[in-house]
Amino acid sequence: MNKTYKLSALWMMCLILLGCLSFSACDDGDEEDTNQYKGGISLNVFGPSPVARGGELRFLGSGMDKIQSISIPGCGEITDIEVISANEIRVTVPQTAEVGYVTLKTPTGEITTKTKITYTEPIGVETITPNPVKPGEVLVIKGEYLNLIKEVIFFEELPVGEDDFIAHSRKEIQVKVPMEARTGDVTLADASSEDSDALRNLIHVKGLVVILPSVEAPLDLTAKKPGDEIVVKGKDLDLVNIVKMPNGEEVEFDYAKSGEGEETITFILPENATNGAVVMIPASGVEVAIANIGMALPEKVVATPDSGLRGGDMITLTGINMELVTTVTFPGVEEAVEPAAKSATEVEVVMPVAAISGELLLNTASGTSVPVAITTLKPEFIAFVNDAVSLGGDVTIQGKNLDLIAKVIYTGGAEVEVTPTSTTELTIAMPTMGTESGVLTLVMSNGESVETTILTINAPEFCYIPVLPGEDEELKGGEIFTIAVENGDKLTGVEVDGKAVQFIINGNTLVIAVPQMANANTKVKLISANGSIEYAIAFVPATNIKNEVWKGLVDITWNEGGRVIIPASAFKDVPDGARMVLHYAQKIDDWGQAQINYGDFSGINFTEGEFKVNGMLVPTDIYGWTFANRSTPLVLTQEILNNIQAKQKECEGINDAGIIIQGDKLTFSSVTLEWEISLEQDLKNCVVRQDDQSVLMPFPIAVTWDDAGRFRILIDKEPSIKDMKLVAGKSAIHFYVSGTGQFQINDANWTALTTIAEWSNASARVMELLLTQEMVDCLKGVRGDGWSSTGLLIQGDGMTISKITILP
Repeated sequence: MNKTYKLSALWMMCLILLGCLSFSACDDGDEEDTNQYKGGISLNVFGPSPVARGGELRFLGSGMDKIQSISIPGCGEITDIEVISANEIRVTVPQTAEVGYVTLKTPTGEITTKTKITYTEPIGVETITPNPVKPGEVLVIKGEYLNLIKEVIFFEELPVGEDDFIAHSRKEIQVKVPMEARTGDVTLADASSEDSDALRNLIHVKGLVVILPSVEAPLDLTAKKPGDEIVVKGKDLDLVNIVKMPNGEEVEFDYAKSGEGEETITFILPENATNGAVVMIPASGVEVAIANIGMALPEKVVATPDSGLRGGDMITLTGINMELVTTVTFPGVEEAVEPAAKSATEVEVVMPVAAISGELLLNTASGTSVPVAITTLKPEFIAFVNDAVSLGGDVTIQGKNLDLIAKVIYTGGAEVEVTPTSTTELTIAMPTMGTESGVLTLVMSNGESVETTILTINAPEFCYIPVLPGEDEELKGGEIFTIAVENGDKLTGVEVDGKAVQFIINGNTLVIAVPQMANANTKVKLISANGSIEYAIAFVPATNIKNEVWKGLVDITWNEGGRVIIPASAFKDVPDGARMVLHYAQKIDDWGQAQINYGDFSGINFTEGEFKVNGMLVPTDIYGWTFANRSTPLVLTQEILNNIQAKQKECEGINDAGIIIQGDKLTFSSVTLEWEISLEQDLKNCVVRQDDQSVLMPFPIAVTWDDAGRFRILIDKEPSIKDMKLVAGKSAIHFYVSGTGQFQINDANWTALTTIAEWSNASARVMELLLTQEMVDCLKGVRGDGWSSTGLLIQGDGMTISKITILP
């Protein structure tokens, strides 16, 4: 014991409410506000009184945190003030304290109590035994007037009430030490901690030592392996509740005590044990180190072969402790590879195709890895067959290991994927855009690359385009395209997407009639007598198609010379649902009619659309007895389109008459075929299972968070998304869905990009994903996983997808 405290045995817990307090003002004579918690600095109550010398004295009021010092008769100024809050402070009463008024010093003056402080008769604490004490043992406290004590509080607010005292008298308290007790002060209180209103006297007894389980010194477990049995010797090990590994995992253990009194705990080192301290923990939560782990690792590892490696090669790794290897992580490959075979001295593993040069990691269950250097086999460039070629001409290189090349990048940025058939020679097509003189970069499938020497690319001698339109220039299908060329006198023909088109060459200015369906992936080919060259030029298709298939001014009759005859060839490639629009006027304010027939004069029944006509068009039946110029649209079903081709005949010098219109009192001026083209492209051939990219995902897809319902969108299938002209903020993916739920859109590395959701409307509908630049980068192959052609990974719940399309 360090100290003995003497307190009165007669005092009871109470609050002395001092309603009327007086104080000395500061120099200007102003009074401090003493109304309860009204503001300023004011004292409402202090206590307990009587108070034990050595006990705590509490002051309650407003602005208490601003009190600078407290004066008690018989003592000097007390500045060691415990601030509980702005409304409460506490001080310890010195042993020299005498009866009298208490003065509180504030920044603006002094506050003096109206009531004198008084003191209890001394309570004595003489001894506490045993010390040190073991949790669960009985602590004996001896002294005077201990019968007034209501609670014994162990360190860190662990109270034991008097109902749980083993013995309680004026001279002695016996209390069982809680299993959770820790070394520190023991505090005796004259009121229960459950009585929140009590101003308790607290008597602090310093120096109680609570016994912990102990070892003479922590064991050194260096070179121990998972599965080894560890035996720890020590004292008071029966107190141990938990044994915890360095990674925080708890392990089972056995406690034993021999006849000679030797105590041990025994446990098995787990598979995932890591380096660090193993600790034992009693009920108090105090951690005691019992061992330090330095886990065994594979050592003296040699890889054979360690260089000239390619995907699929078997690598043999020899060393000691090799049985500890669980997986092998190759540089450039995210997923670890399981060994093909392993023993205590050897591990065999197959090298993945995507692996690159660097350090492979031998992973162990402890989470520690051992690096081993490896080097991949590289293509070796020797020479170009011809190091100066014309733009658009093939390039042939010679070398070694050329079968490792997956693509070639020209100076200028153009990329060409290749499928080598020889290890020593490779012929590469040359794009006409993004190519200029410089080195070629030969890229392997794992992303590693080597460079050639400089290739000179000369301007061609045939007609070519020296400067292509910029990406920001909008070119439209169905319009005239004008561009500057070189060697225009050599030009003999122009093809757009493989079909010859009309063109005009004026010096070095080329004018092309672009088809309406030219699109973002259109190829324009310039054909010269001495060669040809093809360019990829992006056009915006004409989405509203209007083809005039007949034009004239005819008062229709039932005889030759009074008929509208349209060739069957005009209806080739016309889609189901297109409209044939008849433009005419009534000749007189009278009833008129037009009979619409196939080429064999059998009548056509138009059954769909706003205007339904069964062989005979009678305008007054449609529009009533009003007369004007009319445009009547009739819907062409697939059946009608098929019949036009099947029933075509010769009529009035037209060999393939597909539709014949005759009648009377109507004047025809034009017939047009009109339809709208959706630029949406179905992605059904691009959607594959997440866990097997060789298997198309069957529609409809019930989207889930596991492999049963999550899928990849590949960018190199048909249609080839990576070759599309995609614009952030404009291009979109459309999901045709039903149900309520959400889709999480991820990149190829499972980084979440966004979530689209619908929680209220379960009906069939289209949900639009407007592409961000991040998504465009994923779909163009700029951002990927390095080993697959995955553009996006999609998962979610609650929705069923019937179709997925992309709108470039």
